[in-house]
Amino acid sequence: MTEKPPELDPRQQGLVEALAGRSSKLAGLYRTGLLTLLSGPVPGCEAAHVAVVCHCMRELMNGLPSAMSTIVIDRPKPSSGALLARLPGLSAEYPGVDLRLDQELIPVPKKLAQTFADIISAQVKEEGRNNKNAAAFITGDPEEISPVIEHWKKAQKFFVGWAHLDRNHDDRRELPGVDVILDNIRVVEDLIEARTRAFFDNVQSIHDLLAEINATTNGGE
Repeated sequence: MTEKPPELDPRQQGLVEALAGRSSKLAGLYRTGLLTLLSGPVPGCEAAHVAVVCHCMRELMNGLPSAMSTIVIDRPKPSSGALLARLPGLSAEYPGVDLRLDQELIPVPKKLAQTFADIISAQVKEEGRNNKNAAAFITGDPEEISPVIEHWKKAQKFFVGWAHLDRNHDDRRELPGVDVILDNIRVVEDLIEARTRAFFDNVQSIHDLLAEINATTNGGE
């Protein structure tokens, strides 16, 4: 007998539809992550199963602020990753520089030192940007400090860690169970629900106001 495929519950389906109104890609990530989790792993592929689910949720969290917030802070350019990619080439230009010298101060060429400074600056800006975008999505204000933001960051750290097979996926570590993963997913779901409800409440308020204006105008004719 063929096993019945998993289905989303009404709340989850409602969130898929709410997300689809903003971004079909994010709706797809959320739905794919949930259905993958609920389907269970292929025997012997448990670590990959967790990684796929967490990858979907990590990408969902990365995309939510820009899709569901009116305030979005752009990524600094060049990014820290782009700057890091320059280091091997720069290092090859100065083969005599040994950064592993056993001394307190190591002289380096100006060009190399400036690149190190740019990497640090870009990383600081990116970290600040991520925090502000998360705050804007969660509270509507990029500068607001809220305990909810810490819950968001904790869930994000969980998904980022388990999405990479070279991080938490150690044979000595027990994989997170379905309940643990679902607990972290619910943090994201609660925030999506809160933000979409606020959006639709605002839309309804506008509709009510327009209806009131139209009724007044028509009644005065």
